[in-house]
Amino acid sequence: MDLDKLLETGDRCIFKEPPTCAANCPVHLEIIEFISEIEKGDFQKAYKLMEKKIPFHRIIGQICDHPCESFCVRSEAGGAISISELEKAVLEYGAAKPKKVWPVPKKKGKVAVIGAGLSGLTVAVDLDKKGYEIVLYEKTDRLGGRLWDHIGESLKEDNLSEELKLVKDKGISIQFNQELNKNRLTDLLSEYDAVYLGSGGWDEQLEFDPKTFQVGELNLFVGGGIVTRNDSVIFSASSGRRAALSIERYLSKVSLTDSREREGIFETPLKQDVSETEVIIKVEKQSSIYSKEEAIQEAKRCIKCQCRKCMDGCNHLRKFDMSPYAYVRQINHSERIILGTHYANKMINSCTECGLCKEECFLDISMKDVIQDTRESMVERNKMPVSAHDFALKDMAFSNSSRFSLVRKQPSKEQSKDLFYYPLISFSDYVKGLYHGTGKTEYLFYPGCQLPASYPDDVKSIYEYLVGHVKGDVGIYLGCCGAPADWAGRQDLMGENIEAIKKVWEEMERPTFILACSSCIRVFEKYLPEIKVQSLWDIYAEKGLPNKDQIKIPQTLSIHDACGTRENSDLHESVRKIVSKLGYNIEELKYSRERTKCCGYGGLVYYANREQSDGFVAERIQESPHDILVYCTMCKDLFVSGGKRTFHLIDLIYPKDNEDGAVKKMPTLSERHQNRSQVKRSLLKEVWNEDVDEPAQDDYQLVIPESVRQNMEDRYILMEDIQAVVKNAQESRKRFFNPESGDYLASLKREHVTFWVQYAQDDDKVLIRNVYSHRMEIVEE
Repeated sequence: MDLDKLLETGDRCIFKEPPTCAANCPVHLEIIEFISEIEKGDFQKAYKLMEKKIPFHRIIGQICDHPCESFCVRSEAGGAISISELEKAVLEYGAAKPKKVWPVPKKKGKVAVIGAGLSGLTVAVDLDKKGYEIVLYEKTDRLGGRLWDHIGESLKEDNLSEELKLVKDKGISIQFNQELNKNRLTDLLSEYDAVYLGSGGWDEQLEFDPKTFQVGELNLFVGGGIVTRNDSVIFSASSGRRAALSIERYLSKVSLTDSREREGIFETPLKQDVSETEVIIKVEKQSSIYSKEEAIQEAKRCIKCQCRKCMDGCNHLRKFDMSPYAYVRQINHSERIILGTHYANKMINSCTECGLCKEECFLDISMKDVIQDTRESMVERNKMPVSAHDFALKDMAFSNSSRFSLVRKQPSKEQSKDLFYYPLISFSDYVKGLYHGTGKTEYLFYPGCQLPASYPDDVKSIYEYLVGHVKGDVGIYLGCCGAPADWAGRQDLMGENIEAIKKVWEEMERPTFILACSSCIRVFEKYLPEIKVQSLWDIYAEKGLPNKDQIKIPQTLSIHDACGTRENSDLHESVRKIVSKLGYNIEELKYSRERTKCCGYGGLVYYANREQSDGFVAERIQESPHDILVYCTMCKDLFVSGGKRTFHLIDLIYPKDNEDGAVKKMPTLSERHQNRSQVKRSLLKEVWNEDVDEPAQDDYQLVIPESVRQNMEDRYILMEDIQAVVKNAQESRKRFFNPESGDYLASLKREHVTFWVQYAQDDDKVLIRNVYSHRMEIVEE
């Protein structure tokens, strides 16, 4: 895994970028944090933020010309936040007495500051703190310069005098009534290590670096009105602070220009979308200053600008409170330093890899790709927890085993005629059922593993439809596309699976695959681009529906698009065309089509972190008051399990008598296996007329209470696992007996998992009391 490239991806994230207000504050007050403290009623903490960032904050906080407000995006939705009024309120309700500052030994150099206005005072105080000896030259008999022009309602003379007295108390040498000219300036440049010129009345034209404020190669630095060319208080203070930093770097003999791109004002890449922001009118103060309550209400209007579109749409990013920037750093830390942690592993395996984050990000940052690379790296380094994906990979192996996997060409012409011929009725579409094959398999129906698991009775009907409606022979291929291996980062298993599919494709003379599953579509696009594919739903939309008048009660549905189809706009249209043909109204979800969300199964989150999966389900089903329509079986199963009425397209195309398809519950894990095996047997027997071995009867008749069945689902325990444990215990007699309850406790390790079963015997029945599973090896002496 290229960790340097990974960090570059994270650095593109603008989650931590400042809002336009802060970017346009020349001293970069942390405005969101400042307003957040006011909103919480903590004026003292807000005051500390002002104290930290704003020079002479008790003066500037009263008279700041607040350029930040001009860039407040809330202005488009009720008016800009009154930041200047909030600063005044904080000074009123949160001010603390100035801390006593002990003088720093002056050993670093000697600096002359010309002009005791705001910029000069800022330079003097900043460099005094750093240990430089400062001599302040002022042409008048008092400090403050143009600050005295602001005396009035906001800035009281006593307050200004008190603040300026603090400068004198620092022990800075002050030379009053010093009228300096060009010749005197030349003398000072030779007398001092550096000179700062901040006098707004300086008439000489000076050429200076706009980034460092250095004049040529001299030890002369400028600021104040010479730089700002205006009377702005906050820009004057900013110029002084920036000049002080340049002087410190100059005297320390380090680069004056490194990492200074964002001093003063700058353009932030953060673009806040307020198109859906509620309009809230600014709070008007009822006296000369906001009351505490008014300030709090005004602070609450702040949008807290931040790029969160990916997080707003993703339950996973919000759950772990991770922006892509922070997420990437967590992965980097895990990969480089600690080599995997339980927290990091759980977080990484809780992403559905649905791709919504990239769709929402205008910079196209894809956490899906980052997570996929990370999972593959974890597998390579043996840091992937076996428990995270064990069951899903076993389920995939089952689907590709002889118990389900099947490849068959379309039955011969005679067989097809018997199977698919319908009486010719002039006003019906049944005539399409006549055999019109070519003898060559031009299409291969690949239903995937989940559709047969959830809708076993409909696979044959779908196949019959395809044979009757598609021009050319249609074969069938049962199996799993390998999506679980892909999501689990198991490229070894993925490679084997892809080669198996390609082999069948070649042997069948390269037919077009007809896919019913969105995960299959995604896998084929990613790993098998050479194979031409067509969605089953596109065919229904193009060829027409097999039944007439399926709809019983007209209603409105909200369509949940499968996340695997995010970039397949043609499929989105086909699904909507089918729904409309069936007579339903459609109300689109906010997150639909290319912006659709995941149901919570993607990325195998359903197995790795059930709580996270439930979060995806709960969030999605709350988006619409209407019944939901899906075309992915796992979406259907998860939404129904979350209590939402949900139709699969199959429920509408092949409705069952006396059955409400919207509440059809998901089959259990054991039933999924049984259904797949039943699909294979039914097809072989009913379509190809092949003899089929019926499944062997279970060795023991198990009686399992509903509470235990739920425990089986939660712990991913199959009926065959319990049968194996009981059979082993009964035949080997290796079991514990509890004489008080009369129960037995037995265990059996099957690959990576040890299963425990607590049971009792009742004649020919076995009563299952409880079941457990975990990953540890039972060592027997």
